[in-house]
Parts: sequence; C-alpha cells; structure tokens
Amino acid sequence: MCACPYLGLFDDETIMLSEPTPAHRCFGTKPATSPSTDHQANYCLSDAHVRCPYYLATKQNGGRRIEIATKRPRRRASGALIFATVLMIAALAAGAMFAVNGSFGILLPSPTPPAEAALAATATATVTATSTPTAAPSPTPQEDAPTAAPTATLPALVLPTPTPALVAVADVATPSVVTTSETQRIVLTPPSGGVGWWDSSEEVQVGLNDSFLYAGVFSDRSLLSAVRFNLGRIPRGAPILSGALQLNGLSDERLNPEADGIWRVQLIPENELASLIGANFMMVYSAAAPITLRELRTQDLGRDRLNTWTLEPETLRWLEQQRLDGAESVIVRITASTNGTGDTLFAWDSGYGQKTGGVAPALVLEVGPPPATPPPLPTLEYLVATFTPVPENVLTAVALQQTATAVAATTGTYTPVPPFVTPTPYPQNLATVQAAARLAGLPAVVVETPTPANAATATAYAAYATAVALTTGTFTPVPTEYVTPFVVPPSPPAENVATVVARIVAATATARAGGPTFTPLPYNAVIGEYVIATPTPQNVATAAALALAATAEAETYGPPSPTPFHWIVITPTPVPLPTATPTTPPLILERDFTPTPPPTPTEVIPDALPDAFKNLIFFQRGSGPGAQIWVLNPTTGETGLITRDWIYPLARKTLTLSPDGQQEVFVRRDSNGVAQLHVRNINSDRSRQITSFGRDSYDPAWSPTGEWIAFVSSNPGNDEIYRVTPDGSIVERLTYNNWEWDKHPTWSPDGQQIVFFSNREVGRTQLWIMNADGSNQRRLLVSEFDDMYPVWTR
Repeated sequence: MCACPYLGLFDDETIMLSEPTPAHRCFGTKPATSPSTDHQANYCLSDAHVRCPYYLATKQNGGRRIEIATKRPRRRASGALIFATVLMIAALAAGAMFAVNGSFGILLPSPTPPAEAALAATATATVTATSTPTAAPSPTPQEDAPTAAPTATLPALVLPTPTPALVAVADVATPSVVTTSETQRIVLTPPSGGVGWWDSSEEVQVGLNDSFLYAGVFSDRSLLSAVRFNLGRIPRGAPILSGALQLNGLSDERLNPEADGIWRVQLIPENELASLIGANFMMVYSAAAPITLRELRTQDLGRDRLNTWTLEPETLRWLEQQRLDGAESVIVRITASTNGTGDTLFAWDSGYGQKTGGVAPALVLEVGPPPATPPPLPTLEYLVATFTPVPENVLTAVALQQTATAVAATTGTYTPVPPFVTPTPYPQNLATVQAAARLAGLPAVVVETPTPANAATATAYAAYATAVALTTGTFTPVPTEYVTPFVVPPSPPAENVATVVARIVAATATARAGGPTFTPLPYNAVIGEYVIATPTPQNVATAAALALAATAEAETYGPPSPTPFHWIVITPTPVPLPTATPTTPPLILERDFTPTPPPTPTEVIPDALPDAFKNLIFFQRGSGPGAQIWVLNPTTGETGLITRDWIYPLARKTLTLSPDGQQEVFVRRDSNGVAQLHVRNINSDRSRQITSFGRDSYDPAWSPTGEWIAFVSSNPGNDEIYRVTPDGSIVERLTYNNWEWDKHPTWSPDGQQIVFFSNREVGRTQLWIMNADGSNQRRLLVSEFDDMYPVWTR
C-alpha cells in the first residue's frame, strides 16, 4: 500500500502510523492540519491519496517533500541526540540573551518586538486589526476544510512604568529598592488544554482549544469561557509592580446591541479549579472568584478590538500571595448576563484552532527582583493523636454520651482540633522514615543513585544534573553519614475474604496467648506496597494508543511522577484465550446484540459491495478511536452494528462516481486557495471546474440518476447543502440555517431523497432526510449519540 508522503505525526512529520489516528497531521497544508480519521482511511493511508486536493495542490507547488521522502527512509533521531541538541540550543540562547540584556532573566526590550505585537495595545485604546472578515461559526464549530488564519497587527503594549521606590517584599522584614533596570516583563499565554468555553445545555458541550472564547446567552443556553495562565515563571517572593490582562475580540456576529449585556472577568485561585481539562460547566461556573475586574458592556466589544484590564494594586498583592502559597496557575473566567433582555453572544480569540486571529489571551506582568532566599512554603499544623477507643459495651457508650452532653451544657462544645495523624508501628513510606530519622538524630536515610547501565544513561544523568543546576540551583549535597533504606514485603494480598478473616483470627490468637504482635524493625525499613502491573498491550494499535495518551498527558500535566521507592509490582497470570473461533456475521442487528461478539476469522474482501448490502444507510456513530460503523434499514427502521472494516469504505467509493462509473467528481483548490468541485473522466488528468464560490465547497455526491451532484459549501457563512448539474450550469441551495450546519449528503437509490447529518435542534450531530429539491426536511433517526457521515448504498 502506498501512503501519502505529506502525512506525519504531530511532533515528528517524518513518522506515520499504519492506522488512522488523531495524532496524524497533514503537512501538505500550511499551517499543518489534522485530517479526520475517515479522511486518513480513505485517502492518506491508501493509494487514493493521489486524488486528495491537498496532495495535488502541494505537488503543483513543487512537491519538495515527495523528493525527500523518496530519497531517504524515514527514521527518528535517537533520544540522546535530541536531548543534546536541545541543551546546546538552550545554552546558545541563554548566552545570546545574556549578551543583549546583561542577564539570564526574562528581560523583554521595550518597545515590544514585532513577534509580540499581537499581545499588546494601550490600556485605553480601541484597536482595529487588519484581517479577512469571516462569518462566525456555531458554538460547536467543526472545521472540515483547513483555512488560513488571519494575521492581526496590533501596536505594542505600554504598561505603566513603575517608579523607583521602596517596595516591601512579602515575608522580608527589610524593604528593598526596586528600579526599572532590575524589573522583568513576563508575558503569559495559555497552554494547550488551558483555554476553552462551556455550554450549560443538557447535551454537555466543551470547546477546549477552540478558536472562539464564547460568553453570553444564546437559545436559552448560557456560555462561558476560561483561560489558565501558568505562574511558574514568576519567582516566589518577587514583587509584582504592574500588570495587565488582554483579550482580543474575534466574533461579534451574534452580539445583540439591543440586549442589556454585562460581561464579567474574574480571577479564580488554583485551589478552586486546578485544571480545565475534565471540568464541566458547573465546575467552572461555581468556582469561587475573589477578584472581579472591570465589567464590560456591549459598546466595549467588537471584532479585532483589544480589551485591556490594568490590574489594581490589590489584585497584584493577591497574585503575589498566590505565588507565596505555592500556586502554579491562575484561572481567568469570563461570564455574561443580559437581565432577561434577549440573546447576545460574543467571542474573544483563544489563540488556538484554525480560525484564530493569532492574538492569544495574555497576562503581562512587570516583576521586581526576587529575594535572595526564596520564602518557605506554608505548612499545616499537625498534632499527633490516637483514636478514641471503641466502647466495650453499651453501658460505656451511654456514659460517654452523657459526659459529652454535660460538658456541652456547662462549658460549651468541644474545641475542634487541627488535622492530626496517628502513629503507626511501621513507617508507611520513605518520607516518614526520613523524617523520623531526622527527629531522632539518627543518620540520614538516603536512596542510593543506581549506577548507569551504559554510557548513554550516564550522559543523560549528567545532562539532567546540568539542567537542574542551571534552572533551580545545584543538588542538595548528600550527608557524610547516611544509610540506605530497604523495603520489607508485607503479607501477600489476600485472594478472597476468607483468607483475610483467617489471618485476623490467627493474629488475635497469637496476641491473646502473649506472643509478640509485631517484630521490631530497623529505623530505615519501609513497608512495601503491592501494585498490579500494567497489562501488556494486545496489539500494535493498542500500544500506539497508549503511547499517544501518555504523550498527551505528559504535555498537559508535565512528566510523570517517578515510581515510588516502596512499590512491589505483581504481574497477574493471564487468563488463557479460548481455543474455538466461531464466525461473526458481518452485520448484527440491534435486537440480536450479545454482550461480547465472538472474534472474526480471516475472510476474502470483495472488490465491490455485495448485493446483500444494497439500499441500506451506513453511518458513523461517535468520533475518535471509539467510533463505530452502524447500519439503518430505511424500510424497516431497524439499526445494527457493522463488524467488518471493509464494508463502509466500499460503500463510500460510489458517492463521487457517475451512474455509469466513467466520471468522478472531486475537490481541488483554485488559485485563491478556495476548494472547488471538479469533474473528470476516470484515469484522466484533465478536469473542468463546476463551482466558483468565494468559500470552500466539498463533500460531493453524484445522484443515481446522473442529473445532479449534491455538495456542501461554507459560502453563506456556515455549512449548507447545495446541488449542481454536472456541467455547472445550474446551482441550487437546498438548506438554510441561522448558525447550525448541514454536511455529507448522500442520495437514495432512486435519486428522490437526500440524507445528511446536522447539528440542528439538539446540538449534537443527527441523521436528517429531505426531498431532492430540499423540501420536507426532517430528522431521520432519533439517537442519543453523535451520528454522522451517512452513505445510502445503491
């Protein structure tokens, strides 16, 4: 099989997987886009990639990557080489920064360089950016065709220049003089997964990393947005002299000037909402916000208008205290209300997605010099206490209750105690062992660093130590006298409740007989903890999915925590696989579902769709790796699950072919970069263009009668369904929406009806049907899932 040379992974364009995955990127487009798994299966990972419009356009523009791919096999650089290269670049960058600024700190020269022009505006100025107007998408945008993001040009930010004065640093008794030459400007923008919008409707909708930050009321739904800024670059204890928050308007298409709209921007501390990933509408909406910035009204908003909030001194002191308390981030929440005067919705730029204007939210802070010694992190007060003994009988319990009642009636209720810990005969972890040794004045307990197994590991250890020394200081020296800990295996985990009971009975009998209840252990002993080993992936696809999930988690939350010292890994014995391999039917109706369908034997895949699968509607249910192909019988209304991977691709092949199979309709971009429909004879390079819209046209489907070609175009501002004659002489629009969209038309075998999928009414994608002329539009299948990409076979 020949795959597209422009397909690669998001972090390495020279690597591609053999199966569709969201991690793939199309590097034939500028910037790189994420093709759907369906597009990958039908084009990117097959011989059909030569008909892909992006492949054809890139090949016409030179196709340089094709030459590279054919001359040199793809390979991934070794980890040690990448690490050394990154370290060398960082050292050179640090030296260059030192040469320019006279410091290794984050010192941004004034005025702001052109690369940061998109982050700035004056505190009161209204800025208009130069960009290409685009219609606002729906609150659940799905952008099938990649579009170039407009580039906004904004003036540089002018922050208030701090006057040299005595500034008191928290937890430092003597104030220090802070001058402008010692300050640093830190520009914070949200990380991936740290910006998005939420919808209050029952169908939970979340727009993380979407281009639009919605806030307002629309169709009886409330929408809000949130942005997370990492504060790790602000030194703990350093004074924050001034600051500003910036949001750039992206869409005002649904901004109602008649509604009494009020937009509120609030700051949420990390202990209220640590992460936006996994949060729902109520979690974001109900998080306590101690800081509220200046409110905005309708007249303050507009597309390409930069809204700037100058932070008050109280807000700056609050941010300083957040860093002193150890907070690593802060959340900015944007909400809106209309006081019942109607719908109004506005969107700012998130800096992500295909329709961003390139002006991400920014928190710009002028920070003074940090103290010589970072202030200590706050600690909780703990008391060492024991549990109250369980009453031995009912009389003792009654006496204790009466005593508590008498104390409450005479002197008041008991004074609550701080959080406490209970002493245990055995240390439960290495930290407890080390703390106990320090309190007892015994030699320190230090984990010995393992000897590197090879030269590459030794080099990696040295590079890591160098990076730590450059960023956070040298390692804490090892004490002169120390001992190493050792792990004491606990009792093996019980296989059932009877084993647990037997152990308790035996221990009780030993204690009553005067025997020792436990054996004293050395102070450097740590009780181990049994952990079940991660099961081995069953196939390459599972391994690739686990690797992608681990990479995404590392990029979002940072490197994984090292394995605890006292873990004892248990590998369970795998259950033997069944020997019999019964046959699975290619189509299972919903009424015949079984809990676990039997495995599928090897079979011969036909070249054309068998007659048994004609006059059925195949469609995709769900998205991502868990998506499934289902079938709907339009005659009986029955639905079922497709168990063969080859059925749906064979059905889709007929969509773009003429009834006689001699011509095909396909998508190609014109000289302006707009996707247009073309028709050509099979195996011919010559074609004729049949659409000429100003915006993309795609998803063509040739009618069985041959007289019409249905397709989708975003020319009205949102995606609508059209039909055109094969010669392009007649074009008719079939669907009309406000903000909803319709996609992927497919014809009935007699050419009298068209099935498509839409997000009308319920917000999620559902199957709809209409007559060939666009009349009698109605929902075809009521489903609680996302149903999409229908194909009516013929």
